[in-house]
Amino acid sequence: MDILYFVGKFPTLSESFVINELYELDQRGHDVSVFSLRKPDEEITHDEVQEMDPTIHYGEIPSFSSFPELLSRYVLNGSVLRQAAFIDDPRYNAKCLHIGKQLIEAIEAEGDIDLIHAHFAGENRLAVTHAAAYLDIPCTVTAHAIEIFSDPNVQRVRRVCSRFDHVIVPSEYNKRYLREEIDVETEMSVVPATTDVEKFEPSSDCASGRLLTVARLVEKKGHEYAIDAVAQLVEQGYDVEYHIVGSGEREEFLRERVRERGVEAYVEFLGHVSDERLNRELQEAELFVLPCVIASDGDRDVIPVVLKEAMATETACVSTTVSAIPEMITDGHDGILVEPNNAQEVAKALGELLDNPSRRERLAKNGRGTVETKFDIQIAVDELEEIFTSVTDK
Repeated sequence: MDILYFVGKFPTLSESFVINELYELDQRGHDVSVFSLRKPDEEITHDEVQEMDPTIHYGEIPSFSSFPELLSRYVLNGSVLRQAAFIDDPRYNAKCLHIGKQLIEAIEAEGDIDLIHAHFAGENRLAVTHAAAYLDIPCTVTAHAIEIFSDPNVQRVRRVCSRFDHVIVPSEYNKRYLREEIDVETEMSVVPATTDVEKFEPSSDCASGRLLTVARLVEKKGHEYAIDAVAQLVEQGYDVEYHIVGSGEREEFLRERVRERGVEAYVEFLGHVSDERLNRELQEAELFVLPCVIASDGDRDVIPVVLKEAMATETACVSTTVSAIPEMITDGHDGILVEPNNAQEVAKALGELLDNPSRRERLAKNGRGTVETKFDIQIAVDELEEIFTSVTDK
């Protein structure tokens, strides 16, 4: 199939699941391209992007001066206007129509497209449905987390989802939430955001006492609870070294937390790293810790891809019972789960695993087995292909 992915920014390190899907689809012979509203602001990217070298169309966020461009055949079209016919903020409607126009222009410049697939069911994704209506092709969307959990405009989330032919979600938790809290009636399938397990070799030479977190420095990742747990472990006499990979808005807050807890000698912020360095960090870590929480605005992780990557390297994981994480990690079998917002429980779990190498090894091996049998990219893309085929055959 000829498939165009619509995303907010491409490529971006924190959305490796998008790149994983595109790469696997490309390897299977599909012609994949990308429409991105923004250009990346990171110098480092995933190796797969360079290897497959997809066609990328970059659009722009409309401004007030862009509105006269709405007097276009791409907008003044019966199918498009019927899609856009609802009562809402006129500026919001105009913004979606303008993005839809850009998307149509990109597709017409490229040639025929069988399907548009969007990631994140954010407000401006209505633009995708406008373009699909104009071109008379199906469109699907994956609804993730921030756009549906973080102070959502329920009416708009429901409207966006209702305009797509099929909604994909990464967990049963998301599906229940959209059905019960947002009242979405569109056909829906669960396809977890996944990773290429074969890309990650099992760990063979860990650094003693090395702890690792890979995540954007944002509230929902719960870094401060890991930092507090490290401080408790140091107080108890453990010789640990905590590496944090990622960047974000809370970096200074977290650095100050480290200073306040007096553990500057034990914590290192690494920022963005290359795929090669990420693999090395995962290989060297004895334990991976991601103490996710529900953020103050309601945002939350669902099933973080980084946990799957850590499990793929046979690095034992400690995380929390937030949202859909228990759909991936079974506490005591392939990882340890504790209640969120509890540094003491995080420290206890880490300490017990540092003290018990045989248990740590068992959890790590079971973790690899879990991602191989349930969360590998090939399994996910098999399901995506079935969904894409079903909507294009209608």
